[in-house]
Amino acid sequence: MPIRDVKGPRIHRRSLLKGMGALALAPLMVGLGGRLANAHPAGQKKKADAVNHRTRLVLLGTTGGMTWWPGSDRASASQVLVVGDAMYVIDLGFGATHRMAQAFNHGKFLTYRGQTIQGDLSNFLAKVRAVFITHMHMDHLGDYPTFLEIGARAGFGVPDKLKIFGPCNRGRLDENVSGYNGMVQMAGVDTPLATPTPGIRQTTDLILQAFATTFNNCTHDENYPEIPNIIDVKEIGDPNGVPWPAGFHVPDPAKIWTRAETCPAMDPFPIYSDDLVKVSAVLVDHAQVYPSFAFRFDTEDGSVVISGDTGPDTKGNMQKLAQGCDVLVHEIIDNIWVEGSFKGAKPGDPAWPLYQHVLSAHTALDDVGKVAASCRAKTLVLSHIGPGNTPVARLRQAQKGFDGRLIIGEDLMQIGVGKALRRTRV
Repeated sequence: MPIRDVKGPRIHRRSLLKGMGALALAPLMVGLGGRLANAHPAGQKKKADAVNHRTRLVLLGTTGGMTWWPGSDRASASQVLVVGDAMYVIDLGFGATHRMAQAFNHGKFLTYRGQTIQGDLSNFLAKVRAVFITHMHMDHLGDYPTFLEIGARAGFGVPDKLKIFGPCNRGRLDENVSGYNGMVQMAGVDTPLATPTPGIRQTTDLILQAFATTFNNCTHDENYPEIPNIIDVKEIGDPNGVPWPAGFHVPDPAKIWTRAETCPAMDPFPIYSDDLVKVSAVLVDHAQVYPSFAFRFDTEDGSVVISGDTGPDTKGNMQKLAQGCDVLVHEIIDNIWVEGSFKGAKPGDPAWPLYQHVLSAHTALDDVGKVAASCRAKTLVLSHIGPGNTPVARLRQAQKGFDGRLIIGEDLMQIGVGKALRRTRV
């Protein structure tokens, strides 16, 4: 799949499964999420206009949820902001590292004994300075182990440690709205876990433990760097990492949480900065998932906001964070699919909890344009598209209520930020 530029997106609709009944089985069995129909015909000529921007956003995965959609090849939520030579990764959903390799691993080839061979393993991730995780759902985090293993050999963290930012431990389980009475995943096969709700730091530690055989073998036998020595993991909400802003009240784990506690009105607060970018965040409403963040990246060329997963009402947090941004990448869910797939669902049905989640914790296609307009965003990019096989004609309805530029995100699409540099031959 070649990398795509936004200026020439030959988007092709693929036929969906006939009948809503068949499609409805997917969310009822495995939950919300998946991959989109193949929008990238094999052999399509590489587009490179966005490469002529000093700052550009590369969409790696543009769907979401803990499943794959039928007839779809979208990877899960992930993107890379490129500023000059530096790279900043936002989320690592299923398939993200593969997409990263497709986008950035150009390889080095030479002729040996009359044959073309790869000359060396590529350090295609050497320019990654930081990773930002919006929330602890696997469709935003599932490729994290792969990224750690591939990236350690592909150059990240040397000479400066790779910064990894993500949510802290929330301190308690969700409310049990499904009536589930079985075992909560608090222990592994042999070794008890310290918590059923690990934040990014403990998740990293558990990944290093789970794949210790591979990591240790690669270090001892193949001279890979030791991963703990080349990463610096910081939790948002941890006083020793990125503390909550002054005045923020951490929800009491002994009480029932409402949206007032998990997504209170707040001003954006700083997460990270270097010589090229400043990153700020707010909480958004992905109930019951807490904490769940949106991130803003400010560069000399312009600003990019990643919504993460959220409903449309964030108590004004999204509007404060994204006000006047150049590019707003926002999640959507197709409300027509929700209505059709969950038609007739009622309290007590197995599908009811998921129905309530997709209604309240995501932003409907009919609402996202109004959100973008309220943020005064210049460009709205649809991503985390659910279902991933939603027809393009229907996705265009996101323009409703929004006068700016609408882009229907595709895997490996590039979006230039700011003015283009002088064109170069590619």
